[in-house]
Amino acid sequence: MIKTYITTVKAEVFDGSEEMMSRYPIRHYSDDWGESWYLDIPSRLTPGQNNPSNLLKGQYIVTNSNGRVFNLWPNDFYDLFPEEE
Repeated sequence: MIKTYITTVKAEVFDGSEEMMSRYPIRHYSDDWGESWYLDIPSRLTPGQNNPSNLLKGQYIVTNSNGRVFNLWPNDFYDLFPEEE
């Protein structure tokens, strides 16, 4: 059976700024090799545990209606959440 879902999400493009890192569960590492960011995504299988997801500049940080945060590449974001015409 095919189901239709309608959802509202909050999304913004990650730019690596301190301001964005303060609003989301993002960890930042910097060393001789460069910079790295990790978005801590709450585990659905193990409550209280986070799964780190590599986060790169240009990816969308998406917060869905129940408050879960995840990251997507722009093409994936546009495929999943097309703008209303």
